[in-house]
Amino acid sequence: MEVLDLWKRNLARTKSQRTTSTYVRHVVSFLRAVEVHDEESLLKLSSSQIFKYVDSSTLGPSSLLANLSALKHFFRFLVRRDYIDRERYTDIEQAIEEIREELNTKKNPRFPKALTREEVDRIFNAVRGKKYERIYSLFLYSGIRLGEFENLGRKSFYLDKSGILWIKLDPHMTKRSRGRLTPVLAPSRDETYRVTGKLLRWIENYEENFSVKRGVLQVYTDRLSKRLGIPFSVHSFRHTYITNLVNSGFPVEVVKEFAGHSNIKTTIETYYRFSQRRAEELVRNFLGGE
Repeated sequence: MEVLDLWKRNLARTKSQRTTSTYVRHVVSFLRAVEVHDEESLLKLSSSQIFKYVDSSTLGPSSLLANLSALKHFFRFLVRRDYIDRERYTDIEQAIEEIREELNTKKNPRFPKALTREEVDRIFNAVRGKKYERIYSLFLYSGIRLGEFENLGRKSFYLDKSGILWIKLDPHMTKRSRGRLTPVLAPSRDETYRVTGKLLRWIENYEENFSVKRGVLQVYTDRLSKRLGIPFSVHSFRHTYITNLVNSGFPVEVVKEFAGHSNIKTTIETYYRFSQRRAEELVRNFLGGE
């Protein structure tokens, strides 16, 4: 198929030779399994075929996850070049993400690690006065994903009457094409207002203060992580934000919406694991702080 050849050439320009051959092998295997032999049948492919493919596969969870990564890249290529419409792509992408979540629970769970207060302070001391201080602040106090950050602009922010800064994420900006509002929040009230004040100044000139290429940001963060001896990535700020919400007593259904999780089960199993410290704090609050 011509579209498959175009995708292969795109891969060759953007991925390593090994990744290219692996992705192609996965996608070709999938197309054969669902009996897609021409472009007409490819463009009619639905999410139900992906579910059926996974259900009938004899591959283990890790192999299937690799397979799904290749499929997602392939269909993203198709939608960006108008081979398939946005609605069909969204349906397929949602199916892939749902299957990924199910498969990840079957693997040995690796719970996300939130940064400690000391680690946050060390990271921000290292970037003080730099653009990365502003970028890291946005990630840490809003919990947005890297892909969502790439689509933000000055108009994405608004301040409500109580002084809380909100970020409006339209459906096309989010991981599962489901829009949401997420607040800028810190672990305490005073810190929230201090951070809000800084962000309001910085977003006045959004492009100058926050514009950075994904690759540049990831490379800088990886190097800083190694230099400081703190294992963290841009995504660690999101884990920290969500963990702070949980520790502050926000109910699970609220955390789910702020985080943009598709399923409340993800929020519960990932972040609401038992914490003795949080349990003791809840008991003290119940007794009136005694």
